[in-house]
Amino acid sequence: MSSSAYGPAGEPRPEHEPQGSQTTRTMPAVDGPAGERPATAPGAAGSQLPAPLRAMTGRHWLVPVIAGVGGYLATVLATVFALLITVLGLALAGDSSANDLTSDVTGGLESSPDGSEVWVLICLPFQLAALAFLAPLRLVMSGAGEGASMGLIFPLYLPLLCGIATAWLLARKLSDRLTLDNRVVHWLMAAIAGLAWAATALIITAITVVRTEVPLFLSTLEMRLTGVSFALVAVTFLVGLLSTAAALDVRVAQPAPGRVVTTTERYAPGLLSVLRPVVVHLLVFCVLAGLGIVVYAFVEGGAAAGFSAVLWVPMAAGMLFVLSHLSAVTITGAGGWLAEASGSSNVAYLWTDNDQPVWAMLLLILLAVVSAVCAALSWAHVRPVDQRVARTVQSWAVLPVAYFLLGLLFMWLLRASGQLGGLLGLDGVLAVRPVAWTCIVFLLWGAAIEALARFVAPALIGVLPGGVNRALRGSDRARGRAAVVAAAAVMAGGAAATAAGRAPHDDAARPAYEPGSGPAYGSGAAPSVATPTPREPMDPAKKKRIRLLVIIVGSAILLAVIAAIVFSVVGRTAFGPDKKAEELMEAVVSGDAQRVTELADPNVSTQQRGLLTNDIYGAAQNRISSYEITDTTVTGDSAVVDATVTQDNVTTDVTMNLVSDGREGLFKSWRLESPDSLLYQEVTAQVPAGVDTMNVNGNPVSIPSESEPHSVSLTVLPGDYDMSVDAPSKYVTYGEPQTAEVRANDPFMNDTVQFSMEHTPELVREATRVANAKLDECAASGSFDPEGCSFGFNSYADDEDYRNPTWTITEYPEYEVYGSGDSLTLSTSSAGEAKLEYQYNSEWDDDEPADWEDQDTETSLYGSGDLVVTGETVEVNFSDY
Repeated sequence: MSSSAYGPAGEPRPEHEPQGSQTTRTMPAVDGPAGERPATAPGAAGSQLPAPLRAMTGRHWLVPVIAGVGGYLATVLATVFALLITVLGLALAGDSSANDLTSDVTGGLESSPDGSEVWVLICLPFQLAALAFLAPLRLVMSGAGEGASMGLIFPLYLPLLCGIATAWLLARKLSDRLTLDNRVVHWLMAAIAGLAWAATALIITAITVVRTEVPLFLSTLEMRLTGVSFALVAVTFLVGLLSTAAALDVRVAQPAPGRVVTTTERYAPGLLSVLRPVVVHLLVFCVLAGLGIVVYAFVEGGAAAGFSAVLWVPMAAGMLFVLSHLSAVTITGAGGWLAEASGSSNVAYLWTDNDQPVWAMLLLILLAVVSAVCAALSWAHVRPVDQRVARTVQSWAVLPVAYFLLGLLFMWLLRASGQLGGLLGLDGVLAVRPVAWTCIVFLLWGAAIEALARFVAPALIGVLPGGVNRALRGSDRARGRAAVVAAAAVMAGGAAATAAGRAPHDDAARPAYEPGSGPAYGSGAAPSVATPTPREPMDPAKKKRIRLLVIIVGSAILLAVIAAIVFSVVGRTAFGPDKKAEELMEAVVSGDAQRVTELADPNVSTQQRGLLTNDIYGAAQNRISSYEITDTTVTGDSAVVDATVTQDNVTTDVTMNLVSDGREGLFKSWRLESPDSLLYQEVTAQVPAGVDTMNVNGNPVSIPSESEPHSVSLTVLPGDYDMSVDAPSKYVTYGEPQTAEVRANDPFMNDTVQFSMEHTPELVREATRVANAKLDECAASGSFDPEGCSFGFNSYADDEDYRNPTWTITEYPEYEVYGSGDSLTLSTSSAGEAKLEYQYNSEWDDDEPADWEDQDTETSLYGSGDLVVTGETVEVNFSDY
C-alpha cells in the first residue's frame, strides 16, 4: 500500500483493502475540514477505550505476542546452534577443548536437585542466551558461611540478530491482513511484543537457573548460574519494541504525519532519515571486515577459531570499526591481580605494539574511508536538499550528533567484562571497551560525512550505476514517506512564516538529484511532493541479470568461505602441527636418528651428538616401539601436540610444543620448540685417562682424551645402549661392557656408566716371568752384588778375601702389581730364597799363602720395582739391593 493516504495536494487517497482484511476505521486527517467528527465503529458506543483502540481485534493483540515469544525462542536456538558449531570446530581441529566443554557441562557440574543431568543441559542454553541481550551471566557460589561470585558480560550479537529477524518476519507475515489506523495502535502493538519478549525471557531464564552442589572438603559448595537481571528485561523489551515496530510500520494507514514528526523535521531536517546512512556505514564496513575476520580466523586459527566466530565476530568487527576510525579501545582492571593482568589501564590503537602488518592497517583504514563515502552518498540521497535547509545551522548538526550518539552507543554495545568477588579473597573487574572519547571521534567523522554529502556526493551520484544509487537511497516507499514528512514540515513552516508577514523561501528551488527522490521547493510557493507512481513490473531481462548477479556474488562469497574452510582443514590435516609430530615420532620408532635431528635439533655440540646416528640408535634395544597422537591444540602460531609413546611395554604421555615462524607455500610450517625436554636425554660416561674411543652398540664413538679420568656427556634418544671401552693390551682391562637404559617415562634421570682401568691376571703372570728372568740374570752375573738386582752379598769392603760367587735361586718370590695408569709397581707379596756359594780366604796374615775355604749362605728375595707396560711388552726395573 502507499506510504500515505494523501496525494501531493493533500486530497485523501482512496485505499483499496484486500478482500477479507481486518482493519480499523481510518481516523480523519489532522488538517481535515473543520467540524468533521471521527467515525464510531459499530458497537463501540459507550466503550471506555480511547478512540484509537476501539476497533482493535484479538489478532492485533495476538500477533505481537507471537512475534515477541518467537523472537526470544529464535535467539535461544541460535545460541544453541552457535555452541554446536563451536564444538564442531574444536572437534575438526582435534583440540581437547571440545571434550573439555562436554565434560564441563555433564561432569563438571553435578546434577540439579532433581538428579537429572539432562535438565542441566536443557537449562544451560537459556542462561547463555542472556548474554545475547547484553545481560551479565553470573555464577554465585556459597558454602561454609562464605560466598563468592563471578560475572561475565560478552554480547552474542549473531543470536540476537537471529531473534530480531525472526520477530520481524513473524510480525510482518502474521499482520498481512491487518491495517493499523494510526501510530497509537502501531506503537501499542510494538510495546506488546516487547513486553511478551521480556516476560518470556525473564520467566524462562528464572525457571532454568542452573543449580548444583559440589563437595568441598568437609562441606558442600552450592553453585548457581543465572542470567536474570534488570538488563535482561530492559534490553529484551527494547529489542521487541523496535523490531516489531519496524515490521508493522508498513501496515500503518495514518493519513498524514503527526505534529511531533513535522516539528522534528522542521527544526532538525533529516533527523528521521539519519538512521539510513549510519546503517549503510556500519554494514559496508562490518560485513567486509567480518568476512575478512572469518577468513583470517580459519587461516590462522584453524577450524576451532573459524567456527567459533559465530560467537565473537560481531564484537571483533565492532572493535575494528572503532579502531579503524582512529579511535581506541581500553583494557581496564581494578582490584588485585585483575589490575595487574590489564596493567590497570591500557589504551590500544590500531597500530599499537606493531603486531599487525602495515598493509592490514592501511586496508582497514581504507575500508573505513570507503564505508564513510558510502554513508555520505546515502545521506545525500535521503536528506532534504533545498537551499533553506542548507542555510540552517541545525541541518549541519543532525548527522554529527547522530554519530556522536553512535559513539556513546558503542561504549555500551562493545563492552566485554569479567567480574570476580569473594573468591579466596580476590576481588576485581576486568573490562574491554572503546575509550571514552570515541564519541568525539565519531562526531568528527559525522561532520566529515556531512561535508562529503553536500559537496562531493552530488558529483558521484551521477556517475554511479543506478543499482548502487537505489541501494544507497532505499525503497521508493521509504523515500516517498520522507518526502511527505518533509512537505508537511515545510508547509507548517510556511504557515508560520506567512503569519509573521514574510515569505518562507527566497531562494530558487534546488532540484532533486533524481525525479521523485524528494520534495522540490518553489520560490514563494507551497512545496509540492512528487506523487509516488505505482511500481511497474520489472523487466524480465533485468530481473534475470539481477538474479544472475546475486547468484554470482553469493557463489563467490560461498566459495570464499568454503575455500577458507578447505584451506584450514588441509592446513591442519596435511600441514598441521600434528603431522610434523607424527613425522618425528615415525623417525623415532623406525630408528632414523638423522631424520629426528633434522626435525627436532637437539641444540648440542657435535661431540655430544656422537650417539645420534642411525647405526647406533638403530641398533639400540627397547626403543620407542609405537606412538599415538591424542590431541592437538593450536593457538595462533603456537601449538601443543599431546601423544602417548610405548617403550618396553610401558606407555608414557608426552607433550610436544611447536611454533610456526614460516610457511611451506601457502601453509604454515611448524617446528618443534625445546625438544630436549621431550625426547632427547643424556648419558654420562666416566672414562679413564688416555681413552679416546668408546664402543656403543657395536660402533666406535670418538670421545675427548685427557690425561686424567674424566666424564663425557652424550645426547641420546630413548633406548638401551651397550657401551664398552677397548683395552690397549691384554694386560689392562676397563671393565665389562655396561648398558645405559634410557626411558621416555623418566626424562630427568640421566643414566651414568663408569669405566675404570684394571689389571688382568695376565699382567701379573707376565710381570712375574719378567721379574724371575731378571733374578736369573742377576744370579748368572757372577757378582756378589749384581747391579740393578734386588739381592746381593755384603763383603764389608774385603773383596780380596771373597771369590767365585755362584748364585742359585732356590725359591722364586710371589708378586703383586700396584698403582694405576702409567704408574705401576711390582712388589713381592711373598719372599723367595737364593743360595750363594763362594770361597773365603781364612788366612788372616797377608804374608802367608791364602787359605780358601768353600762356604755358602742363603738370602731372602724380596723387593719392588717399576713396572712399565708398553703395548704387549712388560718391563720390570728393580731397585738396587
